[in-house]
Amino acid sequence: MASFQVEAFQRHLCTRVIGRRCRYFLEVTSTNTIARMLGQQGAAEGTIVIADAQTAGRGQAGRVWISPPERNIYASIILRPALAPTHTPLLSLLTALAAVDALRQAGVPCGVKWPNDVLIGDRKVAGILTEMHTDGERVHFVVVGIGVNVNMTQAELGHHLGPIAHTATALQIALGHEVSRERLLAALLRHFEQWYDRFSAHGGTVVQSAWEERSLMSGRRICARTADAVWEGTAEGIDALGRLRVRRDDGSWLTLISAEVRFLD
Repeated sequence: MASFQVEAFQRHLCTRVIGRRCRYFLEVTSTNTIARMLGQQGAAEGTIVIADAQTAGRGQAGRVWISPPERNIYASIILRPALAPTHTPLLSLLTALAAVDALRQAGVPCGVKWPNDVLIGDRKVAGILTEMHTDGERVHFVVVGIGVNVNMTQAELGHHLGPIAHTATALQIALGHEVSRERLLAALLRHFEQWYDRFSAHGGTVVQSAWEERSLMSGRRICARTADAVWEGTAEGIDALGRLRVRRDDGSWLTLISAEVRFLD
């Protein structure tokens, strides 16, 4: 495997803003951590941080995101949206849309799982971690972290993930060959910019409808766990703010802002 080739990535990139300012590192603790520092220093919207490896990559609920060198995509985008804090969860959802569209373009059948996963079947291939930074009620900037398992074998996943390796996959496994990380990231950012522009122009309903079309959850029984409670029921889509709607077995409804979700069927 070779290190990420920034010049090749920039040749493939066809965005107006997203990714045009690029900071590349062989290794970082976390691309989100570096992006947060740059955001606090005034880095422009669309600045991207890319690393070949992370020593402390982070996923949902504080979990570790396994980040071996020269295999996968680890990137974080700095955004400065004119949004109320209550609308920022939609940025995670539109990032998942962009990832699905880029992976499908590469020939990979995949879909989204709320709140921030991309799955091939029931196996996770990509995840998103969005972190908001506010000044009072104003969003100062948002960091959108993206991790995609690209060129890993099942044996490598087993080595790094141990007993939970069966819950993950990679593009190389799905396609049977290695994939250009540079070309894939450029495609993902192109789709991201398109969705970000649509969201900025038309609001959350455009994200909601597109997410529903790509969802792997509709009608499936799930377990949703928060810090305070555990619920079971049937996933019935999301609302215009990106919150998950769950129909419980007794016929009552839940609307969840955040939760850890697993399938029961």
